[in-house]
Amino acid sequence: MTAVAPAPAAARVVLRSRRRTAWWQLTAALGLATAGGLHVAAAVDHLSAGSLAVGFFLLTALAQAGLAAWLALGAWAGTRAGRQLVAMALLGTVGLLALYVVAHTTGLLDAFAVHDTVTGGHEHDVPGRVTTAVDPVTGVEFAQGMPLGASGPVAMDGLPGSTGGHGPEAVGTVVVGAELLTVAALAALLPASWRGRVLNGLLVLGGAAWALWLTGVLG
Repeated sequence: MTAVAPAPAAARVVLRSRRRTAWWQLTAALGLATAGGLHVAAAVDHLSAGSLAVGFFLLTALAQAGLAAWLALGAWAGTRAGRQLVAMALLGTVGLLALYVVAHTTGLLDAFAVHDTVTGGHEHDVPGRVTTAVDPVTGVEFAQGMPLGASGPVAMDGLPGSTGGHGPEAVGTVVVGAELLTVAALAALLPASWRGRVLNGLLVLGGAAWALWLTGVLG
């Protein structure tokens, strides 16, 4: 019998590193593809919000799908994604997460949201929609309440409006989960010399978000 010489230790280390890199690239591709597909659904949901909001969601979905395909092909071919591309993708994903937090905890982006109180979606003002604030018959402002002529209990129809940010819907929650997975995978793909600084930056952003929430800026 002929004994087979064991592979050198260096070759095993290289092979293990390539497998780990390919695994992280596929993980990032999965997160990006999921978020991209859900951004298409969000674009359909925001048709009434105008072309700017729809275009933003579609361009985001296109960029995420293209990057997911690039990472998946690189993992299949055994090539590592460039550090600049990974860093830009990481910054873009973190920016999308920050935008989501602002949109769902403040009213800064209400002009690009939609009314959907029947299906349980988020409710905000849509540009061009006129809201009547004064009763045309009595001249009383609706915010002050209207007198009722009934002596017994009265059932009031409708839900109270909210002036603050709206809570996350199901699609948005899944998108956030996919993008958090993407951030973790992209951070793992960065060179070791970059990874520590990136993680420190993410911790600073998380601490800043917590401080803003604690002070009431983010509701």
